[in-house]
Amino acid sequence: MVFLFPSLCAATVVDLDTLHQDILSALPGDPIATKHISADGRWSMDPNGLLLLDNRIYVPSAGNLHTCVLQYNHDHILARHFGQNKTLELVCCRYSWPSLYADVQQLCKFCVTCMQSKPQCHKPYGSLKQLPISEQLWNSISMDFIKKLLSFSRFDTILVIVDWLTKQAIFIPAHNTITSTDLVLWDI
Repeated sequence: MVFLFPSLCAATVVDLDTLHQDILSALPGDPIATKHISADGRWSMDPNGLLLLDNRIYVPSAGNLHTCVLQYNHDHILARHFGQNKTLELVCCRYSWPSLYADVQQLCKFCVTCMQSKPQCHKPYGSLKQLPISEQLWNSISMDFIKKLLSFSRFDTILVIVDWLTKQAIFIPAHNTITSTDLVLWDI
């Protein structure tokens, strides 16, 4: 067990160095980075040439660098699939980019391993119940409108009434301006 730990640390350092080299190579093509490389204040450069925003490494949006940083801090062997807050804390310690919070939230929400291993914190879904079957014709009906039809003899809407038991339908021409009160008082 003692010999396993140094090899894991070495693998982690190699992944981190590769990630930082990818970030460094993507900086010249990023418009935000080229705009702020010479600026002072919150922006600075580290000795390795990485652009820093508030002393955190700025990650450009080129390729899949955001995803690599998030996976390194969330999916890595040593990271253990922390939740949204812990992953955000780990990423914010060293890295920064404009959509960081939304990206962490989306990663943790759609992580398959997290969804399988962590409990759901909502009420259980209700059981499905079948609708009662009516025993008489035209005892249960549904009504709907087919609207925006071409006007034919001053009607531009069709009222559709369907019996749930037999699925028999009646089509009645109507006006587009009909209201629910007019429908109730309408003598068919």
